[in-house]
Amino acid sequence: MNKKGFIEIVSIFLIAIVSSLIGFMIYKEVSFGTKQGIVIDKKYHSAWVSYSSSFVNGGTISIPVTHPQSWSIRIQKDDKDLWIDVSESEYNQINIGDCYQCGK
Repeated sequence: MNKKGFIEIVSIFLIAIVSSLIGFMIYKEVSFGTKQGIVIDKKYHSAWVSYSSSFVNGGTISIPVTHPQSWSIRIQKDDKDLWIDVSESEYNQINIGDCYQCGK
């Protein structure tokens, strides 16, 4: 097998893995149904910066990518759980053990 054939096989394999992961994430969210349930966890992530490298004219440059702060809650319904992004005010108003969207 030549180098080009190997690269093509590896590329196809990686595309299949990424597609499977995306499909699983979509299935998990869709199979959960209505996003309501008991809050079992909360997370706050502060703003942060990551760097992506690009090769330009024989050199490497780093490109900063900013990620804003975010607030998430984890809700449970039946035997399923799901992380949901919420606003800062929703995050501050809801406590672990509360029922998210149950009154609506």
